[in-house]
Amino acid sequence: METELNINVLVVDDNNINRLLINKVLTRWGAQADFAENGLQAVEKITANQNYDVVLMDVYMPEMGGIEATQVIRAKQEPYFQQLPIIALTASMLSSERNQIEEAGMNDYILKPFDPKNLFEKLSAYQKV
Repeated sequence: METELNINVLVVDDNNINRLLINKVLTRWGAQADFAENGLQAVEKITANQNYDVVLMDVYMPEMGGIEATQVIRAKQEPYFQQLPIIALTASMLSSERNQIEEAGMNDYILKPFDPKNLFEKLSAYQKV
């Protein structure tokens, strides 16, 4: 398996341990990682920076969850906000949740606890060439 990723990832998760685990894996792959603790912070960072290649977005968080944050991002008119890949991080995937994720404009999902190989495959599709 390739283990290098040329990618800038925003990780949005209210759980500090999840952020630490994802950071450890991303760092090992050479990816750039930034972090937000809720959807509100994520929207602010994405709007201010517009330099992320992909967003890993927890679905359930205080203040603003991932579904709502994705809807806010997708509501912006600029192409960056329409095309930014957003991958849901979720502990369970019921068909109703899958519908919510798709309707919000999320591109994909990863189940928690995440499998590093699965995460790598999904992220590698969005890396810079």
